[in-house]
Amino acid sequence: MAVISRIFGYFEEGVLNLLITLMTLLVFSEVVARFFFNTGFLWIQELTLTFCGWFVLFGMSYGVKVGAHIGVDAFVKNLAPRAKKITSLVTAFVCIVYCGLFLKGSWDYLSQMYQIGVPMEDINFPQLFLKSLDPDFAWNTLRIDVEDGAVPIWLSQSILIIGFSMLTWRFAELFIAILRDQVTGFQFADEAKESMHLIDESVKNANEEPVSDEKETK
Repeated sequence: MAVISRIFGYFEEGVLNLLITLMTLLVFSEVVARFFFNTGFLWIQELTLTFCGWFVLFGMSYGVKVGAHIGVDAFVKNLAPRAKKITSLVTAFVCIVYCGLFLKGSWDYLSQMYQIGVPMEDINFPQLFLKSLDPDFAWNTLRIDVEDGAVPIWLSQSILIIGFSMLTWRFAELFIAILRDQVTGFQFADEAKESMHLIDESVKNANEEPVSDEKETK
């Protein structure tokens, strides 16, 4: 389990780094095209929004792993160890149920998009890829119209299933860890602590005077 979780974590980090890099390059290209060449690309905007959705939904599970989500734990911290464990288990279970509801809704939504074959507005597959597909297979299996070439919405928004499946995995992993007393509960980001740390660093840097080895000569 630990090895699988570690590999899964590396995979998450790699995908998140790739997505943020691609979004940065796409936005930079769009800005250069608009301000220097007075033109633009509609597919860049739609692709950037798609990558942004993938980044957010893919990053939910990673946020649980590293404790990047914001939460209020003032009440739980004051509980006795046993009561704190029970509360954390109930919370993790509720989160798993919550993810299950979203998975059901995502499956229903994507199933309808798949059956109808709704395409994206501005993003098309490369012609080389379309020519390699059998038209009947492309439509019956992938809902891709080779004559139109547009990417189907069910494919671009499949991150709904992927993201909430990964989030369910993380909450189930956390539930087992709490049950085995490996962790005491959820880990949350402490923005106040981070802000104070930044203030202390700023004050420290401001109070430091540059040291010079030069000596005054008379």
